[in-house]
Amino acid sequence: MTSVSTSQLTLNFEPSVADRFASLETFIAFRAQATAKPMKTQAADMDLSPSVLSRKLNPNDGDTARFTVRDLESWLESTGEASTVIEYLAAKYLDNDKARHSRALSQAEQLLKQLATVLPALRESA
Repeated sequence: MTSVSTSQLTLNFEPSVADRFASLETFIAFRAQATAKPMKTQAADMDLSPSVLSRKLNPNDGDTARFTVRDLESWLESTGEASTVIEYLAAKYLDNDKARHSRALSQAEQLLKQLATVLPALRESA
């Protein structure tokens, strides 16, 4: 009797964080809503009203309220989201086509090795 490996093949088709958010501004606006700390508390920690923070995070055309570097530092202190912001920036600016191609090639090679070990067992059991 042939034993079949209990390891499982997993494919991840989710886009990277840098692919999901076009800019740091949109990423921070999303994280401000997603973090455990309520927006009202974030705004208070930053000495802003909730409406001003909301305007800064989601500016309309012609709106003069802008999310500045000073705001970013205050927001990071308030929310503790520094690691997620750094991960976003690293994914967007430290990754390049050559590195992505190399990772994809490596993943494909690993998948082929896994398939090469699983296929004979599948053929035998059929």
